[in-house]
Amino acid sequence: MLTRNLLVATPGYITDVGLLGLRFGVGAVFIAHGYGDVFGAGITANIGNYRDAGIPLAAISAPFTALVQLIGGALMVLGALTRVWAACLAFVMAGALVFVHWGEPLVLGEDGSGSGFAFIMAVASVALLLAGPGRFSVDAMIGGLVRTWRAERLQV
Repeated sequence: MLTRNLLVATPGYITDVGLLGLRFGVGAVFIAHGYGDVFGAGITANIGNYRDAGIPLAAISAPFTALVQLIGGALMVLGALTRVWAACLAFVMAGALVFVHWGEPLVLGEDGSGSGFAFIMAVASVALLLAGPGRFSVDAMIGGLVRTWRAERLQV
């Protein structure tokens, strides 16, 4: 019983703290990348980079990717529309894996190539898509307000 509790059973709040940490980490990295794409290099430069990399519909995919990372990352930190943004971010990372990092090793090479970063960000996004934001999130707060409103309305 003790082994099971240490290895498998986790109180709900511990899981929620873990999801909060995961959301913060994933969101912060996406914010940094999206910010750089929007305000650093700029979307126009990224369109050229996407075109040079052979990414389809570069004029659409470059701004889409930059804005999904910036806005989605910020809302991921807050836990707002978490599953929607997690799906979008997983899609963006799948695109990075297919169009930019295909055939590269997981480990970063001497030339800077490697698919590990895009892979782990895709996996983390899918984990948040499946697990949800946890109770320490805007989504949970809104869900609680909606449940309270419904309960009060049904009592009338």
